[in-house]
Amino acid sequence: MKKFLLIFLLGAAAGAGGCWFFQQAKTKSQLAEAKDRVMYSAWKAGKSLMEFTEEIKQELSRSGQVVRETARSTGAAISDATLTANLKGKLLLEPGLRGVGVETAAGVVTLAGEVATHEHIARAMKLALESEGVTKVVSKIQLSAVK
Repeated sequence: MKKFLLIFLLGAAAGAGGCWFFQQAKTKSQLAEAKDRVMYSAWKAGKSLMEFTEEIKQELSRSGQVVRETARSTGAAISDATLTANLKGKLLLEPGLRGVGVETAAGVVTLAGEVATHEHIARAMKLALESEGVTKVVSKIQLSAVK
């Protein structure tokens, strides 16, 4: 009887150890998949921003300003003052965009000022385009002479 109990306990311990081992492998696999998804999403976002930056760079060199319209319509009207305040708050939180001025009229946002890089212009445009209540963004942001 003691021998049977000892074999039973060893078998249970081996089973528990096996379950633990395979659960660890599954967890590691899930972590690796999650890491891959995050890396791919970050790569896509970076690529998208680089493409947007290149578009802005080309349009700025042609016309001196950049204009983009949003495709969505908002149900609730947001006052121009609220839009301006919200966007100014977002720009203040971004390094390199603190000097960008914002004017809003009927949902059309005009950005003006000087920044150091085309990436800063692209970031300011994206922040404005993503803001609720914005229907169109006109960027008159210029590159500063000192980089």
